[in-house]
Amino acid sequence: MEQQVTVIDIQGSEAIVHGRRASACGDCAGKTSCSTMGSWVERIIELRVRNTVRAQTGDIVLLEVPDNAVLQIAFRLYAMPMLAFILAGLAMRTLAQHLAWANVELWAALSGLTAVMGYYLWYKSHLAAGSVSGLDVRMVRIIHHSDAADRVLSS
Repeated sequence: MEQQVTVIDIQGSEAIVHGRRASACGDCAGKTSCSTMGSWVERIIELRVRNTVRAQTGDIVLLEVPDNAVLQIAFRLYAMPMLAFILAGLAMRTLAQHLAWANVELWAALSGLTAVMGYYLWYKSHLAAGSVSGLDVRMVRIIHHSDAADRVLSS
């Protein structure tokens, strides 16, 4: 997945970039009438990326996120919580039936929801601690130099 963004600041070997976040479905013809994921709202991103192409403030650059990284993040954010919900629900349902508790389905649903919340809390703490990697965003190339960069290059 690729995205064009503008460099708004350079801090050492990193660039802070700003741009409109691309949606997963892209910019199709039905974009204005689509309500998928609130696509009528413009989503702005601001990221810190290694400045591997020596971009300057104001340059428009191309960022790339490898497809396998997007799939890994989707798996972590969607498939794992769903799996936690199902496994916790099944385990609690089996336990509740074995112990002859009333409202077996309620216990199963509550344990599944608790497992999902627990997973997201665990994931967030591991992401903050750096033990889970985020997206591997790479700066690929400069698409357009800013006017300031053009003036420096021409002199």
